[in-house]
Amino acid sequence: MTSGKDRLSFIEFQSPTLVEKAPEGGEWLHEIKYDGYRTQLIVEGATARAFTRRGYDWSHRYRRIVQAAAGLPVKSAIIDGEAVVLGDTGLPDYQALERELGNANSSRLIFYAFDLLHLDGRDLRQQPLVERKAALETLLKDSAPTLTYAEHLEVSGREMFDHACRMGLEGIVSKRADAPYRSGVQTSWVKVKCIKSDTFPIVAFVEKLGAEPRRIASLYIGRREGDRLLYAGKAQSGYTLEVARRVRERLDPLIIGKSPLSEPIVKPKATWVRPEVLAEVQFSGVTDRGILREAVFKGLREDLVTVPPKPPAPSKRRADRDHGVPRENILQLLPDAVSPSKDELVRYWSLVADQALVHLGRRPLKLVRHAFGATFYHKGPLPEIPAAVHQLRVEKREGGEGTRVWVDDLDGLLGLVEMDAVELHPWNATVDDIEHADRIVLDLDPGEGVEWAQVTETALALRDIMAASGLESWPKVTGGKGIHLMAPLAAKMTHDGARQLARSIAQVLADAEPDRYLLSAAPVARKGRIFIDYLRNGRGNTAAGAFSPRARAGFPIAHPVTWVQVERRIRPDAFTMDHPFRAAQRNAA
Repeated sequence: MTSGKDRLSFIEFQSPTLVEKAPEGGEWLHEIKYDGYRTQLIVEGATARAFTRRGYDWSHRYRRIVQAAAGLPVKSAIIDGEAVVLGDTGLPDYQALERELGNANSSRLIFYAFDLLHLDGRDLRQQPLVERKAALETLLKDSAPTLTYAEHLEVSGREMFDHACRMGLEGIVSKRADAPYRSGVQTSWVKVKCIKSDTFPIVAFVEKLGAEPRRIASLYIGRREGDRLLYAGKAQSGYTLEVARRVRERLDPLIIGKSPLSEPIVKPKATWVRPEVLAEVQFSGVTDRGILREAVFKGLREDLVTVPPKPPAPSKRRADRDHGVPRENILQLLPDAVSPSKDELVRYWSLVADQALVHLGRRPLKLVRHAFGATFYHKGPLPEIPAAVHQLRVEKREGGEGTRVWVDDLDGLLGLVEMDAVELHPWNATVDDIEHADRIVLDLDPGEGVEWAQVTETALALRDIMAASGLESWPKVTGGKGIHLMAPLAAKMTHDGARQLARSIAQVLADAEPDRYLLSAAPVARKGRIFIDYLRNGRGNTAAGAFSPRARAGFPIAHPVTWVQVERRIRPDAFTMDHPFRAAQRNAA
């Protein structure tokens, strides 16, 4: 229970066994089953931390709960409970909880505490539950409502269950009064649900055709059976417009080209996704084939992840997961990023501004920011915008309006530094006509096992295909691991038209050599092949701009190069912030 310098560490939760009916007898205590996120609070001195069911530190999401816990009159404590938001009816509201998690300072988040595992240096897990709860009640008697003691009743289990169901609650949890605390699923705790629900991986979605903003119509869900992932049914209801849009946004980066299920199934309307996002689903029963009856979507389980995040390489500048960035501002977190300091960025932009503005100036920009210890693709409301940074109101694809920024001089670039911007990803359109593309871009992204010589050969082949289509292209090393082919358009076209043109060019190579090239981003399929990413085209879609720094070790930059340099296999990270005009001698053999 301790680590490092006797610092308290996360304890795996005790979990109840699901049963059909509540137990009877005076040896059982009965509690409401709270419809929220299981959470563990660890208090040490004047500080506190909050952990999810999987042991991830969510202190930044439960700021008020953590602050309240830090104020408890103890030297140390470990408290087990549930983070909940009460709805308009006064009952726990799961979807309201999901919404409030985007606001770390939400006053609606309440922690219902139902067990005390450690107190002032003493491990209480061997003590009977009734004694642990008595100590917990005493500890919380003067606490703020943010920390609420979870009452229990010593009544008939059936009576408690019937009452909970009449109130519209999820169910009850019955616990043996004399039992110690044991991590894992135990029979000394049992749960009975008024409405059956469980957590399932999302394997696909069906799009709501013609909907603006883009959103899902339904979800296909899976179930785990040993190492196999099997089809478990379709959740067709339970979505508000906002939830349907938000789920679609969450699943978009996970789209893959084929079913992740272990057994084939024909679903022509399905857009398959990596099964990394979990959903809470209500259902009336399960068929003999394992298909849920009357499945209803209840919400995403962001507190549970199927693929733990990869730990970042040690660096003082790395993104800290315990960051203070509001959830609604993070399009994608970059946990492995290494970001330059603001002083380094100011020196760099002062050196390259004239050359960079040729490529970055007067274009709406998507920003990668480094703030509060985290590096991330920014979305939503922007921080304070300096006067030298211009603002542009645009209609968002998902509906409503948003603000995009653009610059046209050095002061603007330095203003972006003030806004914590590290990488600049420009639109393929200028602020003078944002609805029409003036160029297309093809991004060559090599999969595992692809040698660099194959990437440069592909770039040269695409150059020739583009030339045959009347497009004169120029290459740009990305500062990452690939090459961008940039092709100005003689006549502007719609963003959809530009994307179709880019795809048709990429398709030539993909059709000619399918073993070497693909147009799908599916990670498994990309091994040994080059992903020709034409999706950088389209309204609002972007790629790293020329001269943009990259949030990577050594601070490489995206940089225009010549076709002769490509023929000589110049490396994608050949230019850096320290040497923006001289390529490092790292050509491939």
